Amino acid sequence: MTIPEPAFNVAVLVYPGFSEFEVTVAMTLLSEHGQVDTVGLNDHLVRGEGGLRVLPVRTIEDVQVADYQAFLIPGAADISPLVLAPETLPELVAGFAAAGKVVGAICGGASLLGRAGLLKDRPYTVTLTAEQRERLLLPEENFTYQDVVQSGQVITAQGHAFVEFGLAVAQALGVPRLERARHFYSGQGNRSMEAEARPAS
Repeated sequence: MTIPEPAFNVAVLVYPGFSEFEVTVAMTLLSEHGQVDTVGLNDHLVRGEGGLRVLPVRTIEDVQVADYQAFLIPGAADISPLVLAPETLPELVAGFAAAGKVVGAICGGASLLGRAGLLKDRPYTVTLTAEQRERLLLPEENFTYQDVVQSGQVITAQGHAFVEFGLAVAQALGVPRLERARHFYSGQGNRSMEAEARPAS
């Protein structure tokens, strides 16, 4: 039996305290069609906000932009690991954008796009107050409070919009038949189960 090659490879940043729930829908949708790798600031075991422990597959030093079609950045209650991360990280993110790859950031993860210089000339959203945005030097004139904002291949989202974020990233990467996933992950029911349970007429 031949195992098909993944349609795409996606890198997901993990760091101390990252919000797991913000990227689980995206990772689930993408893993059905591609390879999803976790990427750490280093090779240490990472504990997420909800206690999930993740051993990164790669580090930011190991990632080659040419090997991936997307880079995803979750937020966190405490984004200081992103703010204090070495310049290698924003440079990597900028490299993904420059190569036309999908860059997705949700909640406070979008602050990293500011460090990477990607918010200077595009609309974005981020789950940070006006005071926090000012302190992080994020361009206020480009900020908008919307669930998801897509500008070319750069996708940002509010933390509460993790379903919409996952769907937007999946759509950008060409994942098919997303309407059923939208129905399911939005809590509107399971269409397969509904069809099975429907009495024959």
